[in-house]
Amino acid sequence: MENVGQVESVKSEICIVKGARGIGLGSVVEFSSGSKGMVMGFNHADAEVAMLSSYNRVKKGDLVRVNNPKLSIPIGEELIGRVIDPMGNPVDGLGNIEISTDVLHPIESAAKPVHQRVLIDRPLITGYLTIDTQIPLSLGQRELLLGERMSGQSDLAVDIICNQTRLNTELLCIYVAIDADTARIKRRIERLEKHGAMKRTIVVVARTSEAAALNYIAPMAGVTIAEWFAAKNRDVLIVFDDLTRHAKVYRQISLLLERPASRESYPGDVFYLHSRLLERCGAFSKQVGGGTITALPIVETQGEDATDFITTNLMSITDGHVLFRQTLANQGAQPPIDSGFSVSRIGDRNQPSLVRYLSENIKDTMIKYEEIAKFSSLGSEVGDESVSILEIGERAKVIFSQGHDDYYNIRDQAILMYSIVSRTAAKWSTAQIPGFVKQVIAYANKEPYKSMINSSVLQMNYEHAEVVFKEFMHDFLWQSDTIQPIVKRESLVAEIETVDNLLRGNEDILK
Repeated sequence: MENVGQVESVKSEICIVKGARGIGLGSVVEFSSGSKGMVMGFNHADAEVAMLSSYNRVKKGDLVRVNNPKLSIPIGEELIGRVIDPMGNPVDGLGNIEISTDVLHPIESAAKPVHQRVLIDRPLITGYLTIDTQIPLSLGQRELLLGERMSGQSDLAVDIICNQTRLNTELLCIYVAIDADTARIKRRIERLEKHGAMKRTIVVVARTSEAAALNYIAPMAGVTIAEWFAAKNRDVLIVFDDLTRHAKVYRQISLLLERPASRESYPGDVFYLHSRLLERCGAFSKQVGGGTITALPIVETQGEDATDFITTNLMSITDGHVLFRQTLANQGAQPPIDSGFSVSRIGDRNQPSLVRYLSENIKDTMIKYEEIAKFSSLGSEVGDESVSILEIGERAKVIFSQGHDDYYNIRDQAILMYSIVSRTAAKWSTAQIPGFVKQVIAYANKEPYKSMINSSVLQMNYEHAEVVFKEFMHDFLWQSDTIQPIVKRESLVAEIETVDNLLRGNEDILK
C-alpha cells in the first residue's frame, strides 16, 4: 500500500494524485475505476496525471498505483498493414495483433548521438516531378510540408506513400494521424488500400474524440516504431499529420496543468517538444542497425503567412520545407507547390549528375518565365528571346502538373526535363502537352530505350547524355510505328503556306 496514491482532485482530463511513491515522469498509472493515465509533471509531492482513457469515471478519493515506469508499446513485424492506436491496440477490426516478442519499447527515448549517424547520401524518389527535381529529398531527411488548411499537403504525403508501392521501392511507411476525425482517416486508409500501399504501411490513429494525452503521444509512438525497424536495417518514411494539431493538444494539456503560457498561449517548451521528436530521425550507422528514418511533418499555416509560432519553430528544426499555396490550387495547379519559396537543404547533393544539371537549368528558366510573365501582363512588348522563354515556361508548367494518380520514376523525370531544357516541348501547343507526356513516357518504356536510358546515363554530364536523348527524341518523333507523332506546329504552318501559294487565285478549290 506504500506505492498506492489517491486522487486529490479532477480537472477535466487532468487529475492530481498524492501519496504515491515510486512514481516518475512518464509513468503509467492505473486507477481503481480501471482508467489509465500518464504522469506529465509534479507540483511538489503531488503528481499531475493526464488521462489516457475515459476520465468520467475518475473521482476524488480513487486509489492509484503505478502500472509501468514508462509508457511503452509492443512492436513487431506483425504491425505492418494494420491500423493501431498510440498504445499499440488494433482499431481496424481485424482482430488482435500477436507480437512475437513480449518486449515493450518506451515511446520516449533520447535521439541517437552523432557518432551513431552517417552521411545522408541516398535519394528518396517521391514520384512527383516538382519535388524530385526542384525540391529533392533524401533518405533520412526531415522535410516540412506547410500550407493553409486543405491546401493539399496531407493528400500529397499519402500519395508519396502510395507511390512507393507503384515505384516498387523497399521503403516501409508509417502514417501518424493526430487529432483527426474518423471520416478523414477512413478516406486516407481507403486510398492506401486502393493502391496496395497498406501492405507496407503502419497507420497510427489518434482521434479528436479521444483523450488529449492519446493525441499527445501519437507521434512519439510512431517514431518509436520507426526506430525499431531502422535498427533492423530498414528504410522508413514517417508522416506526421499534423504537428499543428499536436502543438494545440499539448497547449491544452499545459493550460490545464496551469503552466506559464508564452507566445500564442503555447507553453515555453513547445519548441523542445518537436525538436526532440524530429531529432530521432536520420540516417544511422551499421553499429545501430544501418537504417534510415525520413520524416515528413505537416503543419497548417494561417492564410499564406508562414511566420506563425509553430511553423517558424519547425522550419528551424527541419532540413527544408515545401510550401503549398491555396491561390495556386485555385488556379488549377496540381500540386499547388510554390517552388520559389520551397527549399531542400541536403537533397540536391544526392541527385544523379544529369538530373541535377537539368533541374538547375529549369529553375533558371522558370525564374525568368515568372519575371517576364509579370512584365508582359502589364501590356508591355517583349522581344523574341522573352517570347521563347514564355512559350517553354507555359509548357513546363503543364508538364510539371500532376494528378493524384500520376507518378514518374527518375528516368521518366529526366526525359521530361530534357524535353524542356532542349526546348523540344515548344514544338507542340500547350493543349497538346498532356498527350505528348503520356506518349513519350510510353515510348521510353519500350526497348531499346528502356535499357539504354539507365542509371549510368543519368550519372553522365549533359554533353554525353545529350547524344542518347537526342537519338531517343528523333526516334520518338519519326520512327515509331505504335505511337503517332504529334504534328509539329511549324510544319503545319509551312504546309498551309505551300497549299495557299499553289492554289492562290482559285478560291473554290482553296475553300
